[in-house]
Amino acid sequence: MYSEKQFAALEAMCRERAALARKEMEYSMMEYWLAEAEDWEQLRDSLYPFTGRIANRSSDLANSNNV
Repeated sequence: MYSEKQFAALEAMCRERAALARKEMEYSMMEYWLAEAEDWEQLRDSLYPFTGRIANRSSDLANSNNV
């Protein structure tokens, strides 16, 4: 199973390949890589839906205790 960072790296790689395909005017490849990036992003978000929220919630709780 991939970690959240690995999913993000795969998504970033796909977006970079899409940008390169756009630069080379290979629009069908650009669309393919953008779709791949979206798939990786959705998979990451479905497997780690609360990661960002938990971190934000913890900091909110810490800030409320300091008031």
